Order: sequence, then structure tokens, then C-alpha cells
Amino acid sequence: MAENQAPQLRGAVYIDGFNLYHPIHEFGENFLKWIDLWRLGELMCQRHETQLVKVVFCTAVPKDDHDKRDRHNTFNAVQTARGVTVLKGHHVIDPSTGLRSEKQSDINVALSVVLDAHDGLYDYAYLLSADSDQAATARVFRDRFPNLKLCSVAPPNRPVSEKVASYADDSFVLNKPQIETCVMPQYVRGKTGHMIRRPDAYATPEGWVHPDNRPRRKNST
Repeated sequence: MAENQAPQLRGAVYIDGFNLYHPIHEFGENFLKWIDLWRLGELMCQRHETQLVKVVFCTAVPKDDHDKRDRHNTFNAVQTARGVTVLKGHHVIDPSTGLRSEKQSDINVALSVVLDAHDGLYDYAYLLSADSDQAATARVFRDRFPNLKLCSVAPPNRPVSEKVASYADDSFVLNKPQIETCVMPQYVRGKTGHMIRRPDAYATPEGWVHPDNRPRRKNST
């Protein structure tokens, strides 16, 4: 570091998995679900030129559907290998409708944001959720940590929560190209060195080329 140069600010990303999954699912392109959350965090941190130091992914693994359970466990294993902290909640099934709802994710997000701020882990927090209930998290953050920064991030095709944004220093919405940039290859090295294979349900379409490998457009003069 050059003399008198200010150190780079540290960024930490907190993801409500339920809030991220459904907007991606609505694209109708399952391969977009096979994304590198650490890389997504890096993209988010580019907005303020912060250095990514932590990504927390709050989720819940379904137990009643074996195929979904196995895919989710595979996805979680890859995220852990990439350095992401995975916090698991649980699901509750409504006996009258059979619909599954995820529990604990929003609480795990809130606790992680506040506890990591208390521990001095970051300078800038990125809260990825469209849930207006996180306004309580943002309010406590602003009251207790006035010297830290908070960015409210909405998943694709969801508006930023005005209630959360009212306490934040910045806000923005992720887009589909950013999600596509984070799609991982078919094989990813696991934490112990073994290769983790992408579930068939997340296979890329025939002819699809990762954005990193597409020809760059020449600037017109």
C-alpha cells in the first residue's frame, strides 16, 4: 500500500436464499440457479469498490422432496467450497395446502448482519432481500453502527424495499446479466479437493456460452 493511501473498505454480503431463489426461478431457465454466490458478492462489492471478506447464505433444505434435497445439498456444498458461510433453517408444510414455507432465514440474515457489525468484520454490508421485514434489521444497524455503511440490494425483478432503503446508504436491483455471469461450470472443486458435479436439472442450454467466454464488442469510434 502506498504511503498515506487509505485502506480499502471491507464488504460483507448477506443473502436471504428464499428471496433470491424465486426471482431466478421465475426466469424459467434452471441453469441460472447454479450460481457462484461468492462471485455474486464480488459483483455487488464493485459498486463501492469494497473488498469482499464474507458472504452469508441463509437457506433451508427441504426434507420431503429427495430430489430437491439432494440438489440443494450439492449447491450448499459448492458454496461452502467457495468460501460462503451457509446457515440453515428449516421448512414447515401447511397441512391444508401442502405448501412449503421456509423458516429462520430472515432471522439468520438479521443476526448475521448485526453480530458481524458488532465484531468489526466489515465496513459496508450488502443486504440481499426484498423482504420489508428487514427494515427492523436496517433500523437497528443504523442506530447501533452509525459509522458503518449499509446497501439494500433487491433480487432481479423485485423492487428495493422502501422501508429498508430508508435506513440504508445506497440501494440497487440485481439484473439477469449479473446472475448469468455467476453461473458455474459443470464441475466445481469441493472443499476437500473432490470434484462436485452440477445436478442435471441445472444443465446449461445447448449452445450457451458463459459471458466470460463471449467475444468482446469493439467500441465504435
